Amino acid sequence: MSKETIFISYSRDDTDFVMKLATKLRNAGADIWLDQLDIAVGENWDMAVQNALKESENFLIVLSKSSVASNNVMDEVGYALSENKKVVPVLMEECEIPFRLQRRQFADLSGTDDVKGMKTLISALGLDSSVAKKLIDDDPKPEPKPEPKPGPKPDPKPDPKPKPDPKPDPKPKPDPIPPKPKSKLPIYIVAGIAAIAAIVFAFKDKIFPNQDQIAWDTTNIGNNIQIYEKYLTDFPEGEFVTAAKDSIAKKKKRIEDKLDNDDWQVALDTGTEVGFELYRNNHPAGIHIDKVDGKIVEVKNRDADDAAWNIATSANSVRSYIDYVMKDMAGKSKMNDAITNLKKEGKEGWLYSGTSSGSGLIFTVVKAVDGREIDSRTIPKTGDIVKAKESRRTYNSLSGGQAVGSQGRSVPRNSLAYVNNATVLGNAVFLQIVY
Repeated sequence: MSKETIFISYSRDDTDFVMKLATKLRNAGADIWLDQLDIAVGENWDMAVQNALKESENFLIVLSKSSVASNNVMDEVGYALSENKKVVPVLMEECEIPFRLQRRQFADLSGTDDVKGMKTLISALGLDSSVAKKLIDDDPKPEPKPEPKPGPKPDPKPDPKPKPDPKPDPKPKPDPIPPKPKSKLPIYIVAGIAAIAAIVFAFKDKIFPNQDQIAWDTTNIGNNIQIYEKYLTDFPEGEFVTAAKDSIAKKKKRIEDKLDNDDWQVALDTGTEVGFELYRNNHPAGIHIDKVDGKIVEVKNRDADDAAWNIATSANSVRSYIDYVMKDMAGKSKMNDAITNLKKEGKEGWLYSGTSSGSGLIFTVVKAVDGREIDSRTIPKTGDIVKAKESRRTYNSLSGGQAVGSQGRSVPRNSLAYVNNATVLGNAVFLQIVY
């Protein structure tokens, strides 16, 4: 929107007058902004008006009994004056002009001589000559009535003179008067009427404009639900009723779909069970209704995971992190963190665990990292959680097929441990555990 844009402020009661004026200005090339013509479907109405008023340097106020009594219109006038915008009043009808506008030049479009008012409006707005010419040419100008021309004066009547008494002469018998030929005037009249009727029929659209078509063209310029509904009110039997209803239905569907998508985005941003249930209640047949149950399950799993992780970190021990790893629940997201923390908090050591055939095992696998089936003879793998059947001493490393370098400590009987490394040497299984 340029700073030369003309913001039009008015009362909704004056919509017919304002729409005609706005359409005339726009068609002539003037850069105007009118809420009913320029607010897009789904756009926030109040914010759009506020932004347009802020960015426009020219402010056209349509004065009428309704507009001067409207708080919204007067608020817009007050803002325009306070921001030193060019304020141009247009008088639509006789009304009480607000005090703060009385000293301003106004364009009077309330009478029959709209040409003068339009010239005033053009001057006040500073419109360029091409726009001005189109506006003036568009207004019909009354043709002056020709003054009657004086006709020739009649000759003066001669003074009457006394006539001598006629002498009685025998009068001859007059010849019979021949009959007059019949006049052809009625034929010419009928032919003229027929010709006029043919001309009127040929140019009927220009002589008698189709008001339905004009209203529909204006409606398409506005292109919003309110103006389509006004067309249906004004032309309930109009030619374009079906098209107007279709346009309203499509626009309402677009608005409903936008609201549906906006509410779904709010539910996603909130990320709570309550948020998704609220979407379900507001849109029982919504675009995203088939996703609600799945999202609620995700939320419950996430909340359970968060609760389990809070317990683990609050205790901050090897056992608390092992308990987190062992939990059977979907959506467990802190596995890597849990293993990192248990290694940090625990003690590491190597020891002999038994044979690869499953005999003599001193650890029982209680949680298989790969989800395999386990029993008392399951050989531990790296990442498993194991339970000590008996207390055993731990060592620093492996060397020569055995654990060496006693650490001077033991893994307690029945304690849980994390298998950090499982190595098979010959038939012997050695484990590096964190406990």
